[in-house]
Amino acid sequence: SAISTDHLIFAAQRAKLLFGCYRKGDANDPETYTAAVTAILAEYPKEVIHYVTDPRTGIPRKMKFMPNPAEVSEACDKATEYLNDEKTIMERGWRWHNDKWQKD
Repeated sequence: SAISTDHLIFAAQRAKLLFGCYRKGDANDPETYTAAVTAILAEYPKEVIHYVTDPRTGIPRKMKFMPNPAEVSEACDKATEYLNDEKTIMERGWRWHNDKWQKD
């Protein structure tokens, strides 16, 4: 399926955020790196893109060095699993409250 322009723009913005979380000079060609990461991110839903690029939950918090495109893809796959599991748990009537899961 074709990727919408809005989704591609969102992926590009998040790729730039991810790139900006690391020291300057870690990529030989920043434009190519950002384009490659954008292409990978764009394959995933917005919530996955946001999760892996958010400095609080994603790659910047977990990896000390700038990830290569394969590592970005692996992080997206893991985030997809995590977010799907969380959705399943919530559909079963559980909510995260006061640092623990509680049944509604």
